[in-house]
Amino acid sequence: MKKFKKVYIEITNICNLDCSFCSKSCRKKESMTTLHFEEILKKIDQYTDYIYLHVKGEPLLHKNLDEFIYLAKKYNKYVNITTNGTLIDKFNMRLVEDGLIRQINFSLHSENNKKNYLDDIFTFSKVAKFNTNIVYRFWTIDDININNINDNILDRLILEYNLSPEVVDNILNQRNTKIDFNTYVNKDSKFVWPDSNNNLDEEKGYCYGLKDQIAILVDGTVVPCCLDGEGEIDLGNIFINTLEEILSTERVEKIVNGFRNRVAIENLCKHCNFKNKF
Repeated sequence: MKKFKKVYIEITNICNLDCSFCSKSCRKKESMTTLHFEEILKKIDQYTDYIYLHVKGEPLLHKNLDEFIYLAKKYNKYVNITTNGTLIDKFNMRLVEDGLIRQINFSLHSENNKKNYLDDIFTFSKVAKFNTNIVYRFWTIDDININNINDNILDRLILEYNLSPEVVDNILNQRNTKIDFNTYVNKDSKFVWPDSNNNLDEEKGYCYGLKDQIAILVDGTVVPCCLDGEGEIDLGNIFINTLEEILSTERVEKIVNGFRNRVAIENLCKHCNFKNKF
């Protein structure tokens, strides 16, 4: 069994939206080269079977996305994509038809004004569902009112999928609901992105970072999890070192041992409330 259930690869940190949900980034805006992407695939090959093409940024903006996905197939990786969906009408359906995409997550909590935005997503999803999993995400639910999904989007889902009252009730009261063949609604409450300058400061908690996952930023920086979008917990650079070298450091050992004891060692982790979910 390979060490990580998933490795996040940020192929670009450029996005076409500026949503309040996402933390603001001060990093240089760039996109990964094909050579660098394949180098990552080689270096993580023995560590995972599943890659997720996002940390920050909109992966569908990358001009070489098709090539990346075919490269992932070459290395026998299952590809997962999270997108705001605004560019899905330009997505190469052949990639889906060829079985190269394991799952596509649509962040329906994204804020955009694109005309026919949901029409494009639904049109794509109803065809793609036969070859990949489709997940509609609502990750900005108010903790006080967990049932508060955007009424307009929920109404559209009900109409498009002819959802029964029982299924609608499940959506409102469960975190995960199947609404169609290979099609799901995933709901979660708001969380505070980790930030060393926020008001949170708690050592107690648990995280799957470095246990089930790592993330690799567009410049090659390896971080423990997908929420370190600024690369504050810089464990090393995949373009300079092997993953074995990066994961064998004393810093990594301390982080892992800390979470085994339900203690956050890194300052950024102490300022992250996502660890309280586990």
